[in-house]
Amino acid sequence: MERAIERDDPSDLEKKIDSEKSSITGRTRSEIEDVNSRLWLSEDEAYQHAKAHPDETREIFVTFSPNDKDNPRNWSKAQKWYITCFASSLNVLTCLCAGGYSSGVGQLVEEFGVSDEVGTVGLSMYILGFAVGPMLLAPLSEYFGRNPVYFCSWFVLFIFQLPLALAPNIATVIVCRLIQGFGGSAPLTNTGGTVSDVWERNSSGPAMSIYGLSSTFGPPMALVISGYIAQEMGWRWLFWVYMAIFGGVWLIMMATLPETRHSTILEKKAARVRKTLVKEGFENSAKRVFDAHADESKSLHTLFAITLTRPFRFLFTEPITIGAAAYNGFIYGLVYLFNEAFPLVFGKNHGFSVGEQGLCFLGLALGSVVGVAIYPLQERYYLKKVARNDGKGVPEARIWLARYGAFLLPISLFWFAWTSFPSVPWIVPIIASGFFGLGIYIVILSILNYVVDSYQTYSASALAGVILIRNLVGAGFPLFANQMYNKLGFEWASSLLAFLSIIMIPIPWLWFYYGEKLRLKSPYAREHFGSDEDAPH
Repeated sequence: MERAIERDDPSDLEKKIDSEKSSITGRTRSEIEDVNSRLWLSEDEAYQHAKAHPDETREIFVTFSPNDKDNPRNWSKAQKWYITCFASSLNVLTCLCAGGYSSGVGQLVEEFGVSDEVGTVGLSMYILGFAVGPMLLAPLSEYFGRNPVYFCSWFVLFIFQLPLALAPNIATVIVCRLIQGFGGSAPLTNTGGTVSDVWERNSSGPAMSIYGLSSTFGPPMALVISGYIAQEMGWRWLFWVYMAIFGGVWLIMMATLPETRHSTILEKKAARVRKTLVKEGFENSAKRVFDAHADESKSLHTLFAITLTRPFRFLFTEPITIGAAAYNGFIYGLVYLFNEAFPLVFGKNHGFSVGEQGLCFLGLALGSVVGVAIYPLQERYYLKKVARNDGKGVPEARIWLARYGAFLLPISLFWFAWTSFPSVPWIVPIIASGFFGLGIYIVILSILNYVVDSYQTYSASALAGVILIRNLVGAGFPLFANQMYNKLGFEWASSLLAFLSIIMIPIPWLWFYYGEKLRLKSPYAREHFGSDEDAPH
């Protein structure tokens, strides 16, 4: 009975389907399964062997040599850190475009004669684009590589600043914001993969902390930067400034960002070998040369089918993914809800101008920076657990610090709530928001690492589900912020959010103590249980 259940595991069935229907190498299944006859060689070795043995039938798979200069993990530390920081900065900038809109929404609704709620739809539509984009861009990234997706989607984000700056009505704003969100979602799809491309798992901690910072530092900094631009120059100038910045970044990207996806690089190396062999008259030898990921190659149609269905399967059947999506969604909902709540609290209670309201978000941003400073404690704990486990991954060790970070959310929200009175100095609720920023950084980065380590090969699908829910909730929360804060009052509205965050506290604790059992019950996570592999794609 147990054997029958194992044969029906979704992961096994998907592999069977993929191998039968999805390979684009043109080889039969028997050829794919004949692994004993394969040769795994570097680019130069593959060329020399194929040329020296033209009558041989064994397949040659091009892989990286130990010190291959084309392997992103062999690049210099300076280059790897440049790629990490540049890719992470894209995350910050796309969040700048998302949240900075809120600084000009007051002037926008006044010019177009619409309600505050309709004006807020512009923010929500951008976040909705964030939700939809990764589902469509992820398969394109797997098929074409990371750079084509970066280049094309960033150009969309750049060029659609123009119709927004010249928008004649609110409908133009709403439609263009949705398209912008779609283009701006590329870093959500690519940045995490880019970091894992250039860093090995056990040395990726500092790089992942920078990536995590970009996700939590970007939204609050958007308001810090955009507040005075909107106040002094008007809401349309927000988009002119963004257009100049994003255009410059696009040019730098095109000139300096190399392709990092390993399968794409190896595919090009194999293609070079085949081209050279054909040019020299060894056509039959060329037909035997493939890249190391050839068996995993899928048609674009299959990639879309997997990307559009598997994340939903994870969201409905995988407890780890369900918990990660719920917690992540709630946190990002709060982050974007504060785009509307802060102007109410600091504008009405303390009489702050639009620019000063933007500066209030510095508390949230600095909290994330403090998180980066203390995150080495988490990384040290994780590496200690890995060493004790004979070098094998211990996903639950990723959650160690998140158990305590989860308490920071309700504490800081209650603190913020009951110091929102006009009689309380404005700095007090801002300090509270700093602790909130620290809490969300710790929790979000821990969730990201835990999901990736738990599912490994399937982590892209799990994260796609998490990101989908995160951004759907992020799109919805700002729409009711005004009504909630005005009807409940500033103190009880924030307190309601604090009570809800208390419900989320058990999630990291359950993962830390019972996550291993959850992974053993999952057909996707069980496949990598006790694994020490670190296979990029």
